[in-house]
Amino acid sequence: MEGLLELYEAAYLCVHGEDILEEALAFITTHLGNLEKAAGAGTIEYPLSASVSRALYRPNRKSVPRLEARRFISIYGENASLDNMLLKFAELDFSLKGLIKANVGFFSAGGKI
Repeated sequence: MEGLLELYEAAYLCVHGEDILEEALAFITTHLGNLEKAAGAGTIEYPLSASVSRALYRPNRKSVPRLEARRFISIYGENASLDNMLLKFAELDFSLKGLIKANVGFFSAGGKI
């Protein structure tokens, strides 16, 4: 199922006239929709079912990257089999970006140290 989800996201990179990717997108959208319904019945585990629902609602290529990063951090953190160091790095990066944004806002408003 993860492969279908990755192909679904990749199919959004197609340009008009790429018939194979357009057909793949239609095929995968149908199957992911069926899998989403199956997830409601409890046949698919949580992190993967959340990823499928989110991808069908708004694919990564059509969303705001920072918001998707935050969503991905929360889903990635619930999967114990994945690399914990990568998760820590992503959380630090996200926090650092927020700190930089706060400082830029402070100094652009005329703030002094």
